[in-house]
Amino acid sequence: MRKSKDPAGRGDRRVMVRADAITYLSADDHQVRATELASDNIMVLADKKDAGHDSPPLPEGFNADMLYVVSDLRRQLAANGDSEDHVLIAQVVDGTWEWRPFAVSEVEPKPTP
Repeated sequence: MRKSKDPAGRGDRRVMVRADAITYLSADDHQVRATELASDNIMVLADKKDAGHDSPPLPEGFNADMLYVVSDLRRQLAANGDSEDHVLIAQVVDGTWEWRPFAVSEVEPKPTP
């Protein structure tokens, strides 16, 4: 899930992408982008500007880090017999970008400066 400010000033926007639908990931210092097979739609999963003007650049390999977190979370949930849907969001925590998972029944974790 990506949470961003609506440029028209209508509040926050949330865009959700199902991990199983992603067939292509790319990244640079500013964004992690995903697409689906045979689709021209590019979805931004993480954007440096969403964390504020003074946020650090996205770390190298942040797109691959997302795949690791998804895989690790799936293993943990399967081992615990947990079938609840979970969401992954990119946030700056203590000055470093992280992929943070949370259950849909939980409150979204808040970023820390």
